[in-house]
This record gives sequence, C-alpha cells and structure tokens, in this order.
Amino acid sequence: MCAMTLRPVCEFVDRSTDALVIAVRLLGTDEEPTARFRLRLRTRWGTVVLAETATIAERVDHAGRRTCSALRFTVPAKQLPNAAMRLEVAPERHESWVPVATTPGLLACSRPEPVGERRVQVFPAAGRSATWLRISAWTRGARIGWAARNAARELAFIARSRRFTWVRPVRALTRPLVPRGQIWLVGERPETARDNGFAFFAHLRRERPEEPIYYVIAKDSPTAADVAALGHVVWHSSWRHRLLMLHASVIANAYSIKHMLPSRWRPGAYMNQCAWRVGARRVYLKHGVHLSPDAVKRGNGGYDLIATVGAQEADALARTSGYTSAQLRETGLARYDNLVPERPSRTVLFMPTWRRYLVPKLFGGDDTVLVGYQGSTYQRFVHGLLASGELARVLTRHDLTMLVVPHYNLAGLLHPDDLGSDRITILDGTTADIPHLLRSCALLLTDYSSVQFDVAYVGAPVVYAQFDREEYEAGHGGTSWFDAERDGFGPVVSTISQAVEALEGYAAGGFVREARYDSRVSRIFSYDDRQNCARIAAAVDSLW
Repeated sequence: MCAMTLRPVCEFVDRSTDALVIAVRLLGTDEEPTARFRLRLRTRWGTVVLAETATIAERVDHAGRRTCSALRFTVPAKQLPNAAMRLEVAPERHESWVPVATTPGLLACSRPEPVGERRVQVFPAAGRSATWLRISAWTRGARIGWAARNAARELAFIARSRRFTWVRPVRALTRPLVPRGQIWLVGERPETARDNGFAFFAHLRRERPEEPIYYVIAKDSPTAADVAALGHVVWHSSWRHRLLMLHASVIANAYSIKHMLPSRWRPGAYMNQCAWRVGARRVYLKHGVHLSPDAVKRGNGGYDLIATVGAQEADALARTSGYTSAQLRETGLARYDNLVPERPSRTVLFMPTWRRYLVPKLFGGDDTVLVGYQGSTYQRFVHGLLASGELARVLTRHDLTMLVVPHYNLAGLLHPDDLGSDRITILDGTTADIPHLLRSCALLLTDYSSVQFDVAYVGAPVVYAQFDREEYEAGHGGTSWFDAERDGFGPVVSTISQAVEALEGYAAGGFVREARYDSRVSRIFSYDDRQNCARIAAAVDSLW
C-alpha cells in the first residue's frame, strides 16, 4: 500500500511494567499477510524517539468479515523519554509517515496510568486527528509540569473551537460542591430501572449506603419511584447530573455509557473530547449474555470492565474485540442475583429480539432502514404466530396465557391488529416487570434474545423459533460463539406450527426441561451463588 493512502487509527494502548502495546488498525484495506509496517514516536520538535516494526495481523470487523488490517507494536517503556510523542506509521520500506488517528474508545478510557514509576496518557491533537502519547515522572514537580502542559494544550483546543474545553476549569471550580470520595454513577436507559443497572445499584445501596453512589434516571420515568425509594437518585440531565458527570470516578451502565450523557452532550464529542479530561472508569454491566462478540470493539467502547457470565463468553469476546482478561471479568450478571424461580406457572413468555436492519441507526440520527418492517420475514412470523388459531387452541387446552414483550428497539412496530386469542397480551416493554416475567414464566419462546440465559438460569425450558436465521446472521447477528442447535437450552424450530407443537409438548409434560439441556446450562455459567453483584463491585474496586 502507498503510504499516502494509509489511514491508521489507534484502537488501544495496553501497559505493563516495562512495555506498551500499541494496537493500530488500518482502515479500508486488506493487506498481504506478510506485509510489515513501522511505528515511530516523534516529539513535537521533530526528534524521532523510537521506531518499532510489526507484521500485519488478521482483524474481524463487526459483521464478521476478516481482513489483514491489524498491527500490534510492542514499545519498550524504558526507552521512552519524559515527553509528548506523536504516533506515526509507514510501510516498512517507505519514509512517508502518516499520523495515527484516534478512536472514540481509545480516548474514552484515557487517563494518567502507571507504567513503571512513571505515568502515561493518550491525548488527541487539537488540530488534525492524531494520537499523542505523553510520559512523565510522577514527582510533585513533575505533576505541576503535567498540569501546566494540560493548560497549554487547552489553549490550543480553545483556539480551534473544540468542544468541552470548559471541563477542566469547571471541575476545579465545582470540586467543593460534590461529595468527597469516589463518585459512582449507575444507570440503564434514561427511562428505565429494571435491569443489571438497577440490580447493581440496589446491592450497592444495601452494602455501601454511606458512599456517594447514585442512580441516574429521567424524572418522569415510570420506574423512577422504585429508584427514589432507595435514595441517591439523580434526575437525568439535571444540573446535579451534569455536575456529577464531571467528577465521577465510575460510570456504569447496562446498555451504553451514551445513555448516561445529559441532554445536549453529543455522544461523539463526549467520547473524543470530554472523557479523557475526566478519567472516569467505564463499566459495562451488559443487559444480557453477548452472543455476537464480533460486534464488540474496544476501539468503539473503550470499557475498563465488562461483566461476563462465564469462560465461553469471555473467551469469545477476547478473540475479536481487543479486550483482554484485564477488562473481561467472569462475575455473572447483576440481575441474576434476583433470579429465584417463581413456579409453577401457566404463563408462556414470547420475547423476540430486534433486527438491526429493521430500525434506524441508534444514536446516529439516521432514519433510514435497510428492510421495511411490513412484509418482512420477521413481521410475517411474529404476526402470524400471534394470530394463529392453532396457538389459540393449545393455550385454551392447557389453560395457558401468553405474554408478549416486544424488544425496546421494535416496540413501536409490533402492534398486531388481530390476536388469535384473548389469552394473548402484548405488554409495554418499557414498563413491564421483566425480571418478574423471567422468574415466573413456565416457558420462554424466543428467537435469539439473550433473556434465554435468564430463563435457563432459573430452570425453565426454552424454545427457539429461528425463522429467519440466514437473514439474521447476515444483517444483524454476525458470527456467534453460541449455536442454539449445539449449545441451546431447548429445541430449535423454524415454522409457526413447529413452535406451537413444541409448546404443547412441554405443556403436556409439565414444563420439565430435559437433562441434556440442564448439562448445557452448567457449562455456560461460572457461578450460581447469587453473589454476582458483590463480584462486580470487587472488580470495579480493583481498577485502581
């Protein structure tokens, strides 16, 4: 590749006592497997401090496509001076060096970190995108010098009208207004408190009632009263919320840290310009077991900690995401501590997941979709099942009710005009008590939803209706470490009649899960002791 067409970006920088591992991705290219590239670190005065060489490696993108576009450079930390250095890349036999641009994940988790007895931090350039690495001693005098250089850098950002240049002075002025100690902010979506965020927060309020740990939620949320009963609630986008975001040591969310941002804080600007000025630890509590690890990229999220349920999930994420065992922790999910079975039950739960190609781009302001909902394979199956006379007869014959919970991202589209039975109820996914439904259902019917793991955890059978598998894998799911045929907790069907037949078979047998599925459950989960929240809290504590 010609050096002038290179588009390198830095996805992350890992530290050890004596070395830095710098991960670079070459955008828009698929190099020869033997291609080699050089990385050099150059001071702002033009002095080349160090150069390292690496061979191109395979990278898997969010859709499972494999390209030779990844580079890992190991840089001896002891050979680096106390200075700010720009990262630049060139093909091995070229001298046309290209600055390495930043990624949102790289900057989101940037803060002064120890490397040996010194500190290192990644910064963006004030002008054209470039990655700067600053290393310094950490004596009192060196810290004063660090602060002075930060001030000089801020002037450069102000001169170019960059966002969030006010963060550091406002932090300094408002420090007396916030509680002492490490401030933790926990949340989910702005309007919800029913998932791993709420479960984790409830545990922290019980175990650490005096610590400055807060839950962020919209004041008009239907679940706001549940949080307010625990105390330490912060209304989303209030002035208090904005203030605490500037001083938070930990930001933990079950969906995305972007849901924690006050209104008018643009996600892209926050990731690229604000997060590295604050330095909060980013914790991904997750809202379920991650079945499509290719979609998780460290260069996009920049999480310091991700909760996983066991070795299979953690290993799958480690293979393609860029995250390592330092971030991927086998803790279990917070809400599983409350998954105590409430059975026997006569309720069948139907929870299909969403399709990326059926809804507008999340957070992006793009209202286009790739496939129209009306007439889609998804719409035909879901609406056909709910209107099925065969299903209605099975529900009546076995005295069952079916509760349907549309996925949050498709809730506005799933309104079937003709339900086949008055035993079927469509719930509002934003207000339904999902944890109670998962604990109390007799059986779960789903396609790919990660709530299958909750239901399996409490011992109820699962039926997989995978009616559009090829479409789903091509347009949404990508590759997965979990295959329902091989690893799932119940039978896999593809038609409405097969789904109804499987449901009736379990109803006739008292909703007892087969032994072969019990053994699969035990292989997935590392823990079954209702101590997940305690492990997550300990893992967060260990980040310092």
